[in-house]
Amino acid sequence: MFSQAQLQAKYLNLEAIDGFLAIQLCQSLGSQSDVLQHLIMALSEALRNGHSCLPLAEVAGQTLWSTQGNVDSEIPEHDGFTFPDLAALIGCLDACSIEEQHQAPLVLENGTRLYLRRYWQYEHNVARLLLERMQTQTLTQQQQIKTGGLLSTLFPPVDGTDWQAQAVKDALHRKMSVISGGPGTGKTYTVARLIVALQCVSEAPLNIAMAAPTGKAKQRLLESINHAKHELLLQGIDPVLIGSIPEVAHTLHGLLGIRPNTLSVKHHSGHPLALDLLIIDEVSMVDLSMMAKLLDALPEHCKLVLVGDAEQLPSVAAGSILADIPSSAISYLHKSHRFDGEGGIGQLANSVMCNQSDLSWQMLQTNEALHLITDEYFSDWLQQMCEQFFVPMLKAQSLDDAFVCLNRFRILAATRGGDMGVDGLNDQIERLLSRRLSQVRLGQNYQGKPVMVTKNHHGLGLFNGDIGMMWAAENGQLDVCFAQTQGVRKINIGLLQDLETVYAMTIHKTQGSEFEHVGLVIAPQAERLLSSALLYTAITRAKITCSIKVSASLWRRAVANKAQRWSGLKQRLSR
Repeated sequence: MFSQAQLQAKYLNLEAIDGFLAIQLCQSLGSQSDVLQHLIMALSEALRNGHSCLPLAEVAGQTLWSTQGNVDSEIPEHDGFTFPDLAALIGCLDACSIEEQHQAPLVLENGTRLYLRRYWQYEHNVARLLLERMQTQTLTQQQQIKTGGLLSTLFPPVDGTDWQAQAVKDALHRKMSVISGGPGTGKTYTVARLIVALQCVSEAPLNIAMAAPTGKAKQRLLESINHAKHELLLQGIDPVLIGSIPEVAHTLHGLLGIRPNTLSVKHHSGHPLALDLLIIDEVSMVDLSMMAKLLDALPEHCKLVLVGDAEQLPSVAAGSILADIPSSAISYLHKSHRFDGEGGIGQLANSVMCNQSDLSWQMLQTNEALHLITDEYFSDWLQQMCEQFFVPMLKAQSLDDAFVCLNRFRILAATRGGDMGVDGLNDQIERLLSRRLSQVRLGQNYQGKPVMVTKNHHGLGLFNGDIGMMWAAENGQLDVCFAQTQGVRKINIGLLQDLETVYAMTIHKTQGSEFEHVGLVIAPQAERLLSSALLYTAITRAKITCSIKVSASLWRRAVANKAQRWSGLKQRLSR
């Protein structure tokens, strides 16, 4: 077995945490096995990449951490570690007493999947609690009569199947319902009508809460729900029923009472949430650990509605909950009201989702809503985008006008590092703007500068991912202003130390957002992160135009990569 120093010297591309965890767990198991140490390193790396376990078949006979053929001449070449065959891996693990019934920090399940025990427990708990909620419920005859007339009012007749009406009908008979659909399919529209229908069949007022994984997603949920409530009023729905739709939403951390930098949770099975109905939006962003805590905190009678796009990127942390739920338990909204099937963005998104590399590349070159940016043209394009979108934002006479400009256009990248990563792009843009406008000062604060909060500030009600703009108060001091449902919120800039420039941002950070025009920059250095889900998420942030800088070979490989997260949850839920 290697020491931490030996591991770092041997594998220069190894994260320190992977080696440290392997050493600690091998010591706790009393093992000196090099194979076990490297299996734990591979498991730790898998967890950092969003997997909840390590299938032994994925590493059996494979070589990891090799730098042979690396293009970076500064990294010495080494052979990495080659794992033995599957039988030898199982034999190594069998000697450690890490089956389900043991209390070891590792679990080998069915001789196929290796877990950290904590994540194995999360998966078991989530599967058990979801299965309990997947049972159908029967409405009484009186409830069916009540909802019959209401549903015909909520959903006027349309040609073909009304998928939104069908989703509401399905949810009325379920303790847990899952509503999935792409951008513009009316997920929030459907949820608002579902809340009204559930209140209609209830004998007493329901205690309802809405929540989302991030502060930004919470804000978007509220905006969409308020719009849907206005539409319900215009339809002549009983104001009392409309009044049952919550006026506020929560982040999941806030809902559960998770205290910053601690493992303490206010609500759990011993102190459950006082709710009859819980709506969770953007469920694709919810990780395994959070879902386990959420389900544990729900009282048995509480109905649960999960809403999201199963094709979008999964959570940054381990797990892919929405993708692992069986399709038979999901109500799909198939018709997009934003993309009619004829427009370039909708067609491109569909072809990427179906891993059609050649067809999607052809679309990029021929569709008027799509712009392919070549290497030679990129500098001119970036200058043009600055003139068209960012200069008007920085010259805006009012904060409202500046926010309108900011929300029209955004540049997205897959990674942070490098000239074509978020950091490099923000630097390039700011340099271009500084030559055009004297107020723009590199690396400093100035009026009109768009910024993102990168740390949760619970006391201020601001969260990682919230986007604001620097704007001068009457006394000339700069505030950071955030456009929220209840109006613009101004925060003294001195209270927010964790801010970053956001002319460009990572694709992960844009989930739940939409812009008229999206510029997507895909650098070769980001190849290991690329997948069809990443591209789909980026493309569907655009409403009208999508410009993409990418090479043909990189695009085809990314579209063809339908990345799957290693998990046992789908198998558990399909039993």
